[in-house]
Amino acid sequence: MKPIFTILFFAVFFQVRAQDGDYYRKSYTRPIGTKPYNTESYLKKFGDVKVRDRWYVGVSGFVRNDKNTIDNDFDELIGTESPTVSAWGVTAGWVYKEQWNVELAYDRSAIHNVLMIYGDNPLKYQMENDKNSLIVRGKMRLLWGKPSVRKSAFWISAGAGLVPNSGKSKDYMEFSGYRERGRRQGVDTLFMSSDTRIAQSMTGLAEASAEYVIKVAKSIDMSLFARKQWGMGNSLTTDLVYKVNGVETERARIEGDGSGWNFGISLRYVFHIGYDFSNLNQGGGKI
Repeated sequence: MKPIFTILFFAVFFQVRAQDGDYYRKSYTRPIGTKPYNTESYLKKFGDVKVRDRWYVGVSGFVRNDKNTIDNDFDELIGTESPTVSAWGVTAGWVYKEQWNVELAYDRSAIHNVLMIYGDNPLKYQMENDKNSLIVRGKMRLLWGKPSVRKSAFWISAGAGLVPNSGKSKDYMEFSGYRERGRRQGVDTLFMSSDTRIAQSMTGLAEASAEYVIKVAKSIDMSLFARKQWGMGNSLTTDLVYKVNGVETERARIEGDGSGWNFGISLRYVFHIGYDFSNLNQGGGKI
């Protein structure tokens, strides 16, 4: 009998241990026919969840062509051209109901003056200002489809900005040469100086632009833009003096105010999105 009681004891002991194990073991159940909702899925399913506002920061890279002017070419001895250079900037903005946008931008972008000296060996010199500008833009989305729904779209904007100037003297250059007067009449000594200075006070910019904003992901937008800028005041001035045999004969000035075109791309990180659920709350039994 003793072996039988021993066997029964061990059988009961192991069964109790197994039940204890089942009691403390975590149970996971998989819901059938249910799916958790978030704001994005509400937008897709019900179509009544609207974006109230959102905030973003971004970085942009672009090519810039700015126009400078010259008022005298010294009988086609000198000239200028509009350079095309690369630049970058950072932005921060607030979008309201996916229809209106206010944006603040800092651009690390130079305004240029270019001096061209023609002849047998042409020379080219490019001067630039302090490369800083601050711009505020107001934007409006061109509406096709439902408003207050975030999606890829065209935007147009207008803006105004300031160009801080240091008043520094940037570049001073001197050039000399000779010119024959005629057979057996000797030569003339030619001299030209170039003095480039940055304006002492701030100048301004006005801007109009168009862009196509692509929604890449929930928190990422990409913008392809074209901007036309008009300078208000000369940020960079180059004064030229031309002398023949030590006597000043002509003067010229090259001026750069920042007028030109920008073409580029911008990446934006959306760090806050506010949704409007008022329509869903009013619907009562809609969810």
